[in-house]
Amino acid sequence: MPLFAIAAVLVSLSTPQTDLRGVPVAEASPQAAAAHAQTIIDDRVEAGLAPAIVVGIVRKDGTKEFYSAGRLNADGTKEVDANTIFEIGSISKVFTTLLMVQMEEKGDLEFSDHAQSFLPAGVTMPIKDGGSPQSGETPPTHITLEHLATHTSGLPRMPSNLRPKDPLNPYADYTYQQMYDFLSSYELQGEIGQEEVYSNLGMGLLGHILELQSGKSYQELLIDQICRPLGMNSTTTKPRPQDAARVAGAHMEVTPVSAWDIPTLAGAGDINSTVSDMLIFTAANMGQIETPMAGAMRRCHLPRVTSANSPMKIGLGWSVLGQPGREIIWHNGGTGGFASFMGFRPDTGEGVIVLSNASYRGVDRIGFHLLDDDHTLDKLLKLVTIDPRILSDYVGSYSLNPDMQLTIKSENDQLFVMVPGQPFFPVYPTGRDEFALKVVDAQLSFVRNQEGKVDRLILHQGGTDLDCLKMN
Repeated sequence: MPLFAIAAVLVSLSTPQTDLRGVPVAEASPQAAAAHAQTIIDDRVEAGLAPAIVVGIVRKDGTKEFYSAGRLNADGTKEVDANTIFEIGSISKVFTTLLMVQMEEKGDLEFSDHAQSFLPAGVTMPIKDGGSPQSGETPPTHITLEHLATHTSGLPRMPSNLRPKDPLNPYADYTYQQMYDFLSSYELQGEIGQEEVYSNLGMGLLGHILELQSGKSYQELLIDQICRPLGMNSTTTKPRPQDAARVAGAHMEVTPVSAWDIPTLAGAGDINSTVSDMLIFTAANMGQIETPMAGAMRRCHLPRVTSANSPMKIGLGWSVLGQPGREIIWHNGGTGGFASFMGFRPDTGEGVIVLSNASYRGVDRIGFHLLDDDHTLDKLLKLVTIDPRILSDYVGSYSLNPDMQLTIKSENDQLFVMVPGQPFFPVYPTGRDEFALKVVDAQLSFVRNQEGKVDRLILHQGGTDLDCLKMN
């Protein structure tokens, strides 16, 4: 069930609602392609979807192009550029898996090693009793490093004992001991090594295991093993004091929010970087930069998990989408105030980075579209003006099912919607009793009864229409 799911957790491997057939990019002159990329981000910044968006493109011949629109902060004047620092969220995961492969190549670990063997005494990883054999194979009983790296560990997306003091910076005070306590008490709900179930906890745990095995912090590993060798000099887990002038502020749409700190689960989403640095990383992954880590990078791209329910294949950290020979290898990311996309096509030798200082999931559509223009962009909203006095008609609680309610409130002539576990998101009028969110492709239709009173709403998201009855 879609239900927004954008800012309360590190963003998952969300599949854009587009046709992802891997059709070759249409021929266009360099001038036309540049104008197109610039227009896309200009339009979205002007529409208030984000204070800023920066795009980087690397071509087959190694040529790099940069396009930028907007400002570091919505209320500021300094413009963003290729060296502006953004949170990249879950794109951090492909750095974590690359670090794992590098350590495996040095003999420091094996993919088949049990995660349990790296943890301190007294910490107990959940296990399975073997279950019922399927297709003649007995499911694994222990979670391995490869299970963590491919989201097949059976661990949940997030630990249930995450209770932040500051909900706007939800991971800042989550400790290693809290993670250990959760792992020791958690009972797996499904089989290990079966279906991919995206887990920030699992990837964060993998990053921590790499710390324990190496004796270095996640940032030390990141810089020593990847960033310094590639010349990615602006990529860290926390922006350095000397870089403060080029750090973008976090926003929800154009409203400032808190940047995130993710110390314990750093491997799941704690990296900050620039479009310039990320294009270096993308080019290296495509083999355009000579580096000793090229083989390890290629191993991360290879699909290891497939699903009967999804066209997506999962490598080590990366997602692979499309037909053989026409794949897009990609990952996206998002925190409370940033959104990111990284992808490349081995067949065309082109890669794209999109970074934004707002929780605007349209960056995925931009990235896919620039890699293959058969992929459609998100639609810009056409807003209408309504009498703010009617907003009170919509306020209340709406029940989707006994365990899920949507809450609608009105403040300062602005309507907001919330689902449990997430913050309130503003919605904007697009017609009579029709509203839409900007941060994600979702719409609300309020329905009136014969007396003209609103008695339910319909949530449109991800190609589904969910009917919610008004409770009060």
